[in-house]
Amino acid sequence: MTDQQQITTPQNESALPLPPIQYISLYSDENIRRGRSLPPPAIPRDGYQMFGFPMNMDDAVIRPLESQKIRRLHPCNYDHRRELKKLNHSILASFLDLLDILIKCPESPRRQEKLEDITLLFIHMHHLVNEFRPHQARETLRVMLEMQKKTAD
Repeated sequence: MTDQQQITTPQNESALPLPPIQYISLYSDENIRRGRSLPPPAIPRDGYQMFGFPMNMDDAVIRPLESQKIRRLHPCNYDHRRELKKLNHSILASFLDLLDILIKCPESPRRQEKLEDITLLFIHMHHLVNEFRPHQARETLRVMLEMQKKTAD
């Protein structure tokens, strides 16, 4: 294969690394048909740990900020788009303030305060984006089912 062919040939890439080959070989079509593959792990009944934090099965998918001991910056009923824009502007303004502090007096205790403010703003933005996840999952499932229905017809 020439260099030109290598450059123009598209390559399949995954966002995730491939699983180890010893696991791939366990789940071949032949092994699954003959029952040689490992059974799935048991479903947890009580609780489990995720990233070192205990979780319960009946916990909300997206926990409120207050349950995580994080101060809420936006009202309980709000327009997501408007709040995300406000948070984005606040992050930008806080970052510019931080730059100003770093230029004038890098050793100032206000620097740490500003970093904590920016961290809180990013946590809120991340939380608001995560509130869209259930909607995104439902919409993705709906589109997948429509595509399957079209291919079945």
